[in-house]
Amino acid sequence: MTVQFIAPTKRKKINQKEAAKLFLLHNGICCNCGQQIRSGEKWFIEHVDALILGGAEAADNRRPSHVEKCKAKKDAADAAARSKRDRIITKDWQREAPQLRSAPFAQAAPKRRATTPIAPKFDGDILSRNLRRTQ
Repeated sequence: MTVQFIAPTKRKKINQKEAAKLFLLHNGICCNCGQQIRSGEKWFIEHVDALILGGAEAADNRRPSHVEKCKAKKDAADAAARSKRDRIITKDWQREAPQLRSAPFAQAAPKRRATTPIAPKFDGDILSRNLRRTQ
């Protein structure tokens, strides 16, 4: 079996008039579950054959579908089919051997935290500038 790459088709925007025409053409039947889309239910136009899997951007590939009931299942099935296709395509690819790695970076000094006291930078008293001049 030979597998060939099919470039995904670019999705076209569909206006309300075309969506309504497709809805009436298919009698409001959901393409995923086969049930009637009732008044008040959210629906959208679904591609029966997913574009990413080589489906066409044509009227015969578009059908109405439920948003809440069916969209997640169809998207999951399309993602699984895409993953399977990609696994089959990349199964026999030869990976290059890793090149020699360089020496690791030197270990960094530990960072200060709120619980670690700050060590003084010098021993002695702090004098104001005015006092230093007079001494």
